[in-house]
Amino acid sequence: MYTIDTTTIFHFLQTMWALAWGAMRLDPAAFKAVEPAGTGLLITAIVFLAGVSETIGQSVVLFANRVKPGRFALSLLLNGILFIVSVFILTGSIWGIAKVLFHTDVPYIGLLREAGLSYAPLLFSFFVLLPYMGIFINRALSVWSFLALLVALKVVMGFVLWQALICSIFGWALVQVLKYTLGRPFVAIERWLRRITAGVNLAVESPDKLIETIIEQTIDNPKGGKS
Repeated sequence: MYTIDTTTIFHFLQTMWALAWGAMRLDPAAFKAVEPAGTGLLITAIVFLAGVSETIGQSVVLFANRVKPGRFALSLLLNGILFIVSVFILTGSIWGIAKVLFHTDVPYIGLLREAGLSYAPLLFSFFVLLPYMGIFINRALSVWSFLALLVALKVVMGFVLWQALICSIFGWALVQVLKYTLGRPFVAIERWLRRITAGVNLAVESPDKLIETIIEQTIDNPKGGKS
C-alpha cells in the first residue's frame, strides 16, 4: 500500500522513495498509486534526480577535464531537465503507437506519470563510476528500467506482455526516426548545451537507451550506430 503524502518536505521525500523503490521492485501497486492527479511533481523529481545521477556517474570525465564547480552544477541541472523532456517524447511516441495499434483510450497524462516512474532504477546511475563495472551497471540499469516500463504499460493500459513489448519497441523506433529527421536541430541544440555547460564533450546516454539495450540484446544484428 502506497500513501501519497506531500504535505512536508520530509513526507515528500519519503513518498518519492517509497514509489521509486516500489517501481524498482516492479510492483504494479506502485504504478497504480501514481494514477491519481497530484503525483506529477513526485514523478518529475524522480526523473530529474535520475538525470542528475547519470551525470554524477560520468563525473570522472568532468573532473579529468578540470571542470569548474559552477559548470558541474549546470551539467547536473541540464541533464536532469533533458531527462524530463525525454520522458515526454518517449511517452508520446508510445502513447501514439498504442492508440494506432490497439485503439487505447488512456489519457496521455496518465501514461506519462507511470512511464516516468519506470525511470526509478536510473537513480543508481552514479554507480557507473565504479571501475571495470561501469558498462555492466549501465546496461543492467537500462534493462531494469525497461522491465519497469513494461509493468507500467501493463498497469495503465491493461496490456499483456507482448502488447507492452510492441508499444515500447515501436515507440522507441519512432523516437529514433524523429531524432534523425525532424529532430536534428533539437539534437544539435542539446549537444551544444551540454558542451557549453560542461566545457567538454560528454557522451551522455539518453534514457531511450533502455529500449535500445533490449533490442541490441534480442536480435541477431544489433544496431551499429550510436547516437
